[in-house]
Amino acid sequence: MHRNRNPTTTWLILLTISTTGFIFLAWWSGSAWGQQFDQTLLRALLYSGEPVRPLGPDWLREAGRDLTSLGSISVLVFITLAVSGWLALKRRWRWVMVLLATIVPGVLLSFGLKQLFSQPRPQLIADVTQTFTSSFPSSHAMASLIVYLTLAWVIGQQPGARTVRAYLVVVALTVSFVAGFSRLYLSVHWPSDVLAGWMAGLAWLATSALLARKTGLAPKRAR
Repeated sequence: MHRNRNPTTTWLILLTISTTGFIFLAWWSGSAWGQQFDQTLLRALLYSGEPVRPLGPDWLREAGRDLTSLGSISVLVFITLAVSGWLALKRRWRWVMVLLATIVPGVLLSFGLKQLFSQPRPQLIADVTQTFTSSFPSSHAMASLIVYLTLAWVIGQQPGARTVRAYLVVVALTVSFVAGFSRLYLSVHWPSDVLAGWMAGLAWLATSALLARKTGLAPKRAR
């Protein structure tokens, strides 16, 4: 973030870019070109023999199934409650409020968008992992980006954490990328689903930041 730029302007720019990206991907995923691109890219990650399966040795496919849980709702709820409990023990109730006010509506929004679009998932691999919702956008990508970046930001504002703020953000982005890419590797999402999930997640984070600045909810950064 540029030192001379108003943070509100920066968040508005991010909101505009991410919302535009999401709208484009929503259109692209339903177009003939978009569907052809999705299928071509997804099939590039698969063996074409019988049975069809993800590229790589057995241990890599097992790792993919393990890593995809980083974006699962059960893991995201657990880590959110764990950090909320840590903040509560330190009596930082306002930070608990910021954390939950950002994460809970964002995760619910991811499922609301799924219901709105109701697009079918890929059917290239049978029974690689269980799925219970529709395809667009990927809630693993969207929810993991919202949760991990929010956690990184909140933890980074606590006393003594100033030197590790950039590290926390990099880790959060890496975990979200791994969670999203694992959905492609396991062929349970189209590429446009995952990209749209990340775009929607960024749009929600920008919206939350703007609301926090407008309402004065976010506490001042600890030094």
